[in-house]
Amino acid sequence: MLEQTDAVRLIVDKCMRVKPEEDLLVVADDYARPQAIAQAVAAAARERGARVVYMVVPPRHIGGEEPRKTTAAAMRAADLLFGAGEWVSPVSGHSSVAQELLTREVRLYATLGLSEDYLRKPFAATDITEMKERSERIAELYSQADSIRLTTPHGTNLTMSIRGRRGTTRHPLRGILVPDYAEAPVAPVEGSASGTLVYDGEMDGWGYVLTKPLILKVIRGKVAGISGNPEDTKKLSAIVSTDADASNIGEFAIGTSHTVPRTLNGTRYDCAILGSVHIGLGKNTALGGTSRSRIHIDGIMTSATVELDGKTIVRDGEVLV
Repeated sequence: MLEQTDAVRLIVDKCMRVKPEEDLLVVADDYARPQAIAQAVAAAARERGARVVYMVVPPRHIGGEEPRKTTAAAMRAADLLFGAGEWVSPVSGHSSVAQELLTREVRLYATLGLSEDYLRKPFAATDITEMKERSERIAELYSQADSIRLTTPHGTNLTMSIRGRRGTTRHPLRGILVPDYAEAPVAPVEGSASGTLVYDGEMDGWGYVLTKPLILKVIRGKVAGISGNPEDTKKLSAIVSTDADASNIGEFAIGTSHTVPRTLNGTRYDCAILGSVHIGLGKNTALGGTSRSRIHIDGIMTSATVELDGKTIVRDGEVLV
């Protein structure tokens, strides 16, 4: 069993802020690594006086999926939640159940694809404070801007409107992913994105780095064509055909974590790499958008350059603000 490392203590005390007599639901999918992490968090929370219920559920592979009825009922009965998944969080923040709980100020946290060794690394509270402040600065810049232009050396050339949309943040002090996931996302105005989008890193939940970029043609805010590795093209084409809004350009986000390793390894935490950019397809109601697709999937771009109203805030993967 994973011992109480700096990371476990940081998750329980600093991020989750576990209190005596709180009802904590811990949910893990049935892979060994998530269960080891979930059990360590559950044990630490019990030591701090929380009333802990532990569940194991089948794994999921597409973000935004709704939890099963029994899981959803348990989620609604808890004061706070922790989920550990291998590919997609069993308490996904893009599900309607999670959004319902967040509006009630139920605290929701998770880990995805992390190893026990990752949680044995040194972690400091000052690191997550820095991530919070960086994310908030970028989110405020979104809120003041009308448009985004995204370009990469791999061929991405995409423009989108964010006029009237508020930037938001995800960092360990706010949730959902801990101990060091951080990003600054915003929901582009539906129907406004246009150009070419090239995913050269990976697709979240697939568990591997792309060997060949996926090239997406975007017209009036939706994916109109996909090319690249035949197997990956077929896989993504099936996902964006899930429903009418699944092909929607639903999210733009900049990674803001300086402690996540910069080498892509096929986990969700790659989306948090400082200066990386990911574009999410499908559901975006959690970000203030109007797309209510059943799915949400993110894809990563490396060495990106980002302009807000013509002002460069990221150049070749380096955050300038």
